[in-house]
Amino acid sequence: MLTKTKRRVLFYLAIIIFLLLLAPVILYSLGYGIGSDFSIHKTGGIFIKASEAGAKVAIDKKNKNTSLLANSALIKNLLPGKYQVSVEKDGFWKWAKTLAVLPEMVAERNVLLVPKNAETKILGAAAPALEIKKPQLPGVKKFWIIPKTDDFLILGDDEKFYKNKDFFDVAGQWGTTTFNALKSKKNSFFDENFLRIIYWDEENIDSYWISDLDKMPEWEKSKNLYILSASPIRDVRFYPNWQDYLLVASGDSIYVVEMERAGGQNIFPIYKGKAPKIISAESGQLILLDGKNYIEVALPK
Repeated sequence: MLTKTKRRVLFYLAIIIFLLLLAPVILYSLGYGIGSDFSIHKTGGIFIKASEAGAKVAIDKKNKNTSLLANSALIKNLLPGKYQVSVEKDGFWKWAKTLAVLPEMVAERNVLLVPKNAETKILGAAAPALEIKKPQLPGVKKFWIIPKTDDFLILGDDEKFYKNKDFFDVAGQWGTTTFNALKSKKNSFFDENFLRIIYWDEENIDSYWISDLDKMPEWEKSKNLYILSASPIRDVRFYPNWQDYLLVASGDSIYVVEMERAGGQNIFPIYKGKAPKIISAESGQLILLDGKNYIEVALPK
């Protein structure tokens, strides 16, 4: 039989247990977590923007699928530290990377899932009709297309730079690194958002940021980024609409190469042939010349 004193003890004991159970719930809802050292930490999160809906995002035993409309997933309440993140979907190469989570911060990554068997179509030996842009001006030694415009950056025979016909101070606008890269590197181009230049040779690819630093992706810690290749590089293009990825022709394949090396660099083949050469890369479509035939490869958007 419960006495009045025992009932009172049980009542207060229930209150204490309730408060003990309630505290972690309140802390969790406020964005706090308890670490392995049993101390309380402010949590962060990881946001994944993928090219595919319904892709499985796995982070430290937490799973979530990318949404149908935005192709994204947010995993919250992660304690500060490094996490192995993977994004996968049937028929696509698995994307994986180690990401660092900081208190009250959300680490964001754009994830391009590359199909294991991309749709291809043989176009034949005749060259496809493609728009070729080039300046109709005399004295052009080298030129670069300024993305999303009809303008050109031109290196003239006089060793000066021009924007169309007008003198353009490359060193003053973008610094001496850009000036020297454009002038001395054989292969270089601007990305489709006119934020950086890419220059490359047979052994490595380098990126240099030319725009405002506040527009730089969080993973790009400095203006320079080096990517090395185990086999000779024949061609490099930006992957359309995905500024963190490149299309690289090397060996017998075309690869999709993630520019970020920290945490693990993702490199996936999207086409394998003899010695394919990139002719054009546009949204949803890659045109190659492999042997005597032109090939169309469907690109994930």
